[in-house]
Amino acid sequence: MKFTRIVLAFSVLLLAFGCSAKYSNTNFTPQIIEAEIETKGVGASDFIEIDNMNMHYIETGEGAPIVLIHGWLCWGAYWEKMIPYLSRDHHIYAMDLIGHGLSDKPLDDGISFSTDAQARRVIEFMEKKSITNAVVVGHSMGGEIAAKVALMAPDRVEKAVLICAAGMEDTPKLLPSYIRMARAMHLEPVILPFFSEGTIRNFLPGLMFYKGNVVPEEFVKDLVMANLSGENAKKAVLKVTVQGLFQDFIDDRCPEMKAKVLVISATDDLIVPPSMGKEYDRLLPDSTYMEFDQAAHMLPWERAEDVANAILEFCDAKDARLVSEVK
Repeated sequence: MKFTRIVLAFSVLLLAFGCSAKYSNTNFTPQIIEAEIETKGVGASDFIEIDNMNMHYIETGEGAPIVLIHGWLCWGAYWEKMIPYLSRDHHIYAMDLIGHGLSDKPLDDGISFSTDAQARRVIEFMEKKSITNAVVVGHSMGGEIAAKVALMAPDRVEKAVLICAAGMEDTPKLLPSYIRMARAMHLEPVILPFFSEGTIRNFLPGLMFYKGNVVPEEFVKDLVMANLSGENAKKAVLKVTVQGLFQDFIDDRCPEMKAKVLVISATDDLIVPPSMGKEYDRLLPDSTYMEFDQAAHMLPWERAEDVANAILEFCDAKDARLVSEVK
């Protein structure tokens, strides 16, 4: 077993360094990152104190509020392809979760990166920004957090949108075999310190993006810039991975949901397969299920306009089930 672990770890390292890197040696200071956000034109960049830490967020648009919650290894600007559509008639808030992007990345053992803790921070953010009757949208790990926000603060969440959302107990059992093996052998502390741009370039095509789509260079740059720039950031990624991914499942809590929910899956998602979206839909009291083809786990990038339009239709519908079932 020990030999197998060594071989697997060594194989991962070979993959990590097997591809040229364009951004890994760039010193992405907070000033440079904020300048990049301004260049994207997705909204005003600001900070707020949450849970005694600095949380970064993007704000734009006017109208009914939509709160966007990103997933693992991403940040608020992850939503850049959808924000132009959503912000036409809505007030958009897209935060960097603690441990991500420009938000604080504390390494203190007393700071939790569990999805429950992150949900409580989102609720504190909503309280401080006086956000009520919101639509809370989350992707992947952020989808699980969005569901927990809706469960914890039903007075603040009118509707929720769960995109390729984690949170179901069977989800980790359906991961690709090599990921399940690494998790079973607890190799995260071995692998993640070496997690690099090369790793991203090797694993994104076909796994995170649909096999027929080219991985956007801007997406690769954003991941490196926001979450892999510096040793502190990589240590934070390790803590987020160990504490935040595929823990504290909510299958048994779904029937308590008061909000209307739109559940969105991608046909070719290998991380959170459509069966998990259908399970959410089965367990939730008031939900609609949609599935997009020619897309994988990074659905908000691959089908940005289509997903945004589905969310907007859902936001405006008095009956959640007025939204089309399949796209």
